[in-house]
Amino acid sequence: MTAPTSTTGMDGERVPVRSGWHVGVHVGSEWSVRCHTYPDERPILSLDTPGGGLSVSAMGGTVTADHVDFAYALVKAANDYLIECERLLLDRTADDTDNGAAVAA
Repeated sequence: MTAPTSTTGMDGERVPVRSGWHVGVHVGSEWSVRCHTYPDERPILSLDTPGGGLSVSAMGGTVTADHVDFAYALVKAANDYLIECERLLLDRTADDTDNGAAVAA
């Protein structure tokens, strides 16, 4: 079965419906992240969990300035993610301490 390829616009004309995708990875305690490097080939970044994996590499096999820009953006986003995770963990730890969950030595 094939999905519909168009819909009706406001003026009754058929308008193409674009496809899209989204990949979500919910990380628990079983995971690995690696950057595979090779002397004369593009690097491959891989994230693996028991339920699936994700690999990132340069399209066409040749690294360009666009790939370097993407890598910098990826590093920035990963750093923002880290900062937010640390903030939430510290906030939760502080809440646990305020509620008497922590025991003084």
